[in-house]
Amino acid sequence: MCWQNGVVTGLESSQGKSVPCIVPAFVDPHVHLILGARQTQRPDFSNCRCREDFLQCLEVAHRERPDGWLIGGGWDAGRLGSTPDRSWLEGVGDRPCVLWSRDIHVAVVNDAVLSQLDVSPIDGGCFHRDDRGQLSGRLKEAAAWHRLNPLVPEPTASEDRFFVEQTVPQLHARGILGVGAMEYFRHVESVLAPHVEGIDLSITLLDRSEELNIHSLRSALAKHANLVLSGMKSFADGTLGARTAWMHTPWTDGSPQGWPLDHAAEGTLSSWACSVRDEGLDPAVHAIGSAAVDAVLTAFESAGIESGRVEHAQFVRDDDLHRFKGHWCSMQPAHQVDDVREIATCADPRLAFRYRSLAEAGGRLAFSSDWPVVEADPLRAMLESVCPDHSESIDVISSLEAVTTSAARMVRLPDPTLRIGGPASFVVLDEDPREALPRGRVPEILATVRQGQVVYGDLP
Repeated sequence: MCWQNGVVTGLESSQGKSVPCIVPAFVDPHVHLILGARQTQRPDFSNCRCREDFLQCLEVAHRERPDGWLIGGGWDAGRLGSTPDRSWLEGVGDRPCVLWSRDIHVAVVNDAVLSQLDVSPIDGGCFHRDDRGQLSGRLKEAAAWHRLNPLVPEPTASEDRFFVEQTVPQLHARGILGVGAMEYFRHVESVLAPHVEGIDLSITLLDRSEELNIHSLRSALAKHANLVLSGMKSFADGTLGARTAWMHTPWTDGSPQGWPLDHAAEGTLSSWACSVRDEGLDPAVHAIGSAAVDAVLTAFESAGIESGRVEHAQFVRDDDLHRFKGHWCSMQPAHQVDDVREIATCADPRLAFRYRSLAEAGGRLAFSSDWPVVEADPLRAMLESVCPDHSESIDVISSLEAVTTSAARMVRLPDPTLRIGGPASFVVLDEDPREALPRGRVPEILATVRQGQVVYGDLP
């Protein structure tokens, strides 16, 4: 491949060094960019495997960050063997402490935070109580989003922008040159709209009763060629780890079926989707459980939307497969590994992560990470989706399209296809993924090139 001034000028064989494999630049179309950037600066509990690990990690964090609120995250109840509660946080004393679960749908807080919270019942959320009826310090879904979040101090816009800029080289190291970021309007306006170098950025606005000014945001983004507003996002349910995914059947371990959230709970999902499309944007709805997926498809059908975005689509019944025709299946293959314990305890594990069935039914696959829930790593997503021992696996080229051209198309970013006259943005791998991935090997990224400039590694 040859290029000049950042543009591909030739794709024919020519003199010079050859490289093992070149693929289009990766796009991760579902990340939480600002939240993930913040979490890189905060205590990480993702490697904790028991309560002792957790307490040791908390002690270190408390000692090394002695001032203000102590905020961290990444803990996973499955890995820990039990779910943290406020008693686990006693070591920080009366200092306010908030620790988020890996999936960011549950927070555990200490007494210093509980004393400030309105803990009256809230639709779509839960303030967990123990067997004695006492508050455990665990907040689920709306209880965390609408009651806790407004109390927690946030970094300044300049701090957030610095954190985001620090993460861009990390994305380059994974071959990622474009992301679809799920963000609140106020953060887009203050942090991202002023411009972020080195990455193509598509914004999907989180719609949670926040005042929006689409016109002003479009005006701000129009100043920068690498920023675009593509959609708005609602939540139809929660997550597997929190047992708040909305399923058609209860779990085999006795957990209930979960519940609907936001517009799905209010019965306004169809009208919301219409209003989003009227703004010239794409409706994107978080739906993990089978009942949530059913509700989202029903809303799209009622609204006459033929190309909506179903974010996650982790559990899909046979009867709903054909309904995905034309819709985006925005999926995270790495979750299939991290959620393996939860999948095993659902009523029908066969319904989980149906890549092949969805594609055969006409669904449009786009793979992402949901970072910081898991690492932003498109090659890992490809590996999990092509594993030969999975009945729902797909071929390598289809998987590559799901992390490049299809991912970009879903969030309205520029087409990364390598073509004469197109941008010289690509990833150099040490091995052809068509040969490596089916054998369980993830190719190494040797270099990432953005518009003709090496932004990671070195060209062979």
